[in-house]
Amino acid sequence: MSGITALAFSYVLSQFFRSFLAVLSPVLIAELGATKNDLALASGAFFLTFGLMQFIVGVALDHYGPRRTTSIIFGVFAGAGSLLFASAQGPWHLILAMSLIGIACAPVLMASYFIFARNFALSRFALMTSWLVAFGMTGNVISASPLAAAAEVFGWRWVMVGLGVTSVVIAVVIFALVRDPERVETETKAGLSGYWTLMKD
Repeated sequence: MSGITALAFSYVLSQFFRSFLAVLSPVLIAELGATKNDLALASGAFFLTFGLMQFIVGVALDHYGPRRTTSIIFGVFAGAGSLLFASAQGPWHLILAMSLIGIACAPVLMASYFIFARNFALSRFALMTSWLVAFGMTGNVISASPLAAAAEVFGWRWVMVGLGVTSVVIAVVIFALVRDPERVETETKAGLSGYWTLMKD
């Protein structure tokens, strides 16, 4: 369960990253000259890369397991995206940073579901996913008033640096604590070609 706890904290950050732009919008407009369209593009970039990555995440979970898939993708891309955001000099930096963060967050929830489905009784799946989502929603809370207060005290750039470091630390904990479910060989052979079969159906 310690591995699930680590994944739950990464899901908190995933929810945080979905909505934190709204709080930082005034300072980003003032300091970087970002427009509302720029910020909308940045937010949309998160969801675009997040969605497209699901094709890769699905295959990676079967081939490499949730431990490596989540720790590597989340650690590398959340760390890089947060640090790029922190050093942004223009709106396009924000768009690129949010694209990276979207990639980072893509495997988090699916990895948890993957473990729930493989390691626990089917009757517990709904309860466990509900608790995970409920816990993750605290990320939305943190991205509001607590983020605004932290940005006022430390500055938004240092807050983003802190988020990047936190993301990397959580990724390391995921790598250390998560245990992959037993591999089912018959489910690992299709790879990306399985999506072509799905689309044809």
